Amino acid sequence: MTQQLPQVPPVEADEPELTEVRNFRDVGGLPTTDGRAVRPGRLFRSGHLAHATESDAAFLSGLGLHTVFDFRNEADRRIEGPDVELPGVRNVNIPLNDPADGKEFWRLVRDGETAQLREVLGDGQAAARMSDSYCRMVVERTAEHSRILHSMAEESVPALMHCAAGKDRAGLAVAITLLAVGVERAAIEADYVKSNEPHRRYRCAAAPPPRTPWGPR
Repeated sequence: MTQQLPQVPPVEADEPELTEVRNFRDVGGLPTTDGRAVRPGRLFRSGHLAHATESDAAFLSGLGLHTVFDFRNEADRRIEGPDVELPGVRNVNIPLNDPADGKEFWRLVRDGETAQLREVLGDGQAAARMSDSYCRMVVERTAEHSRILHSMAEESVPALMHCAAGKDRAGLAVAITLLAVGVERAAIEADYVKSNEPHRRYRCAAAPPPRTPWGPR
C-alpha cells in the first residue's frame, strides 16, 4: 500500500465536490517513517453513502473500489439508511460502537435540547466524553480492528472507510490502518483534523418549533 518517494512533501490532489457524501478524501501521499508514502487510490475515507446522488455514485464507482467498510451501528443505519449499492463493490458492515452507547445524548441532540446539552457537555465533560469513547473503541473493539487490517492486507483494496460523518469511528480505523503501514504520526494527525473543516460536515435540518394553540399553524 506504500511506494518509494523522493524526499519532498507530497502534493495534495484537488478533492472532488460530492453532492451528498461529505468528508471524502484519498489518504494517498501521506509519508511513512521510512521515506515512502501511501499510494494514491488505495484507501479513501468519507461520511456515509446513504444519500449519495447518481453523480456521487458514478464518481465512487469510478474509483475501482473493492470494498466499502461501513462502521455505523444498527441505530445509525436505521436513521440514515443503508449505503447506496455500487456495482461490483463489496459492502462490509463492522460496527465500532454499540447502538446503546450515548443513546440519551443523541436523543438530546435530535430533539434540540440545548439547555440539557450544555449541562452534559460543559466544564470539560465534552472532552472527557470523547476521550472515553475513543479509548473504548480501541480497547473494546480489537477483534473488529483486527478484521479490518487482515481484510485490507489480504484482498480489500482499493477500499473506502466510513461511519456516519467520517470523523470518529472512521477516523480511528483509518489512523490504525495508517499506523500499521508506518505512516508518520504527525501526518495521521494532520489528516484526522481535516474533518473539522466546515465544508466537510453534513447539513442538519433544525427541528421545527412545537405548535401551540396561540402559535402559527
